[in-house]
Amino acid sequence: MLLPDAAGMLIDGPGTRELGLWTDEETALAGAFADVEALAAGCRFRDCSHGTEPGCAVRRAVEVGLLPDVRLRSFTKLQRELAHVRRDVDAAARREHRRHERILNLAARHHIRAKRR
Repeated sequence: MLLPDAAGMLIDGPGTRELGLWTDEETALAGAFADVEALAAGCRFRDCSHGTEPGCAVRRAVEVGLLPDVRLRSFTKLQRELAHVRRDVDAAARREHRRHERILNLAARHHIRAKRR
């Protein structure tokens, strides 16, 4: 089915379980969530994940009602999904993710040992 006023199609077929982006993922994400990206420009940190960082303009917009919470949740969910796909495809991204996970696990173990003392 062709979608009105959109450059795309909706395909519904038996066994279809996944919908993916066919363009550059970062560009598609920025285009689909231009409002979130515009707010993110006001964040204190350039690599803000809009979670618990201080000075997050996106979370502040959600708190005052300028941005619906569901919109931010959709944005972060799509970011996680794109990162997962990138790790599946890119060996360097997969190695970096594993290295990051090892560092977090080691820090957690040290924290637990220090807490027991």
